[in-house]
Amino acid sequence: MQFGQDFEKIFFRLSLEKVKYLQAIKSGFYTSEEIDALSFLANKFYTKFNETPSKEQLELLVKNHPKSKERVSENILNIIFEVDLNKYDEEWLTSTAESWIKWRTFNTSFTDTIEFIKTTQVTPENVEAIVTKVKGIINDRNNLTFNSDLGLDFFDWEAHDQKETEKVSTGYNFLDDMLSGGYDKGGNLIVYAGEQNIGKSIYLANDAANFVKMGTNTVVVTAEMAAHKFVKRIGANLLSVNINEYAEKAKNKEHIKRRLETVGDGFSPPGSLFVKQFPTSQATVLDIEAYVNQIEEERQIKVGAVVIDYINILANYRNQNTENTYMKIKQIAEDLRAMGIRNDWLIVTATQITRSGYNASDITMTDIAESAGLSHTADVMLGIIQDDLMRANQEYWLKVLKIRDGEGKGTKCKLNIDWNYMRLQETHEMSNSNIHSI
Repeated sequence: MQFGQDFEKIFFRLSLEKVKYLQAIKSGFYTSEEIDALSFLANKFYTKFNETPSKEQLELLVKNHPKSKERVSENILNIIFEVDLNKYDEEWLTSTAESWIKWRTFNTSFTDTIEFIKTTQVTPENVEAIVTKVKGIINDRNNLTFNSDLGLDFFDWEAHDQKETEKVSTGYNFLDDMLSGGYDKGGNLIVYAGEQNIGKSIYLANDAANFVKMGTNTVVVTAEMAAHKFVKRIGANLLSVNINEYAEKAKNKEHIKRRLETVGDGFSPPGSLFVKQFPTSQATVLDIEAYVNQIEEERQIKVGAVVIDYINILANYRNQNTENTYMKIKQIAEDLRAMGIRNDWLIVTATQITRSGYNASDITMTDIAESAGLSHTADVMLGIIQDDLMRANQEYWLKVLKIRDGEGKGTKCKLNIDWNYMRLQETHEMSNSNIHSI
């Protein structure tokens, strides 16, 4: 995308009127050395005084900056400030300027990426780290937005209209009651917390099954279990096929086809469901977002929920080599929630608790590794509780550890588990400790 210097003069003039463009334009964007120097000085002025410079102020900045003084001619400022932006169609001006900035940003990051690759020694051991770093360079620099949404004006009466958000049922009546109908569809981050091998994947599989039955297009990303094994868990639930007989029954194509026709809640068609395995500790939020976007584009559907098994074994593209697990989980949680907001997806995942909570009859936030980093970001955190006696009785307790928008923190509900069909069944037995606070 090439623009002559006459267009660059127009863009620079526009950037002095709309500072969001001035801040997005980096050194070296303009092909004109004069305009590039002026843009650099204007950016420094704005950073210091929080306003763009006038013609007279720019003249003074040029005069006092030796390098710019050599590069900038005397009449360029006259030409630029004679530009009448009102002569141009506003929509064309805005869209063209934004397209130019986005392209120049991408072009620059692409050039820097090539330079990084050329000057980096690649070995079989560091390939993954290099690929992740390159993705980070491209994504971080090109995450541009020119959204002119100024938010809600408190003194505009319409800002006080409490609009209903689209909800996705949790699959549990006690949670739906607390959340006024379920999870908010766009951007909520839901986190299950439980000890190793307690059954976090079963809860995630149950959620996926419930979402699909209710007509929500769902994507499951597994970074641990093979995709076909996750399909078996969801299939045992949705298709009412005993999991111990699943491998044999799945060989009968016609039988599975008939079972698939029964999926749904009886009121609306079921949602689509996709399950994909990523390598453990290699998949980043960027990889997941690209995959789900690909599904939406190729299948022409809108995904409503993304279920991820599980957050601790994702890779952090922002800081690949950090050994600080608190920072790693905090940043991945922030990126997952941001991904949900950008794309209007509900995000459901799980995390592990510390050994202090193993085989306990109750857990609190203090039992969760990286609890502060997760709790500050998650909208709902749910504790999975099962001691030896509960395991023998085929039951769990599910506890609300954090709830951002609703009442009921500390509430526990007993669930029964049918291992043959991998189904969790809510009971009416509930309690509320409400002793510990986040």
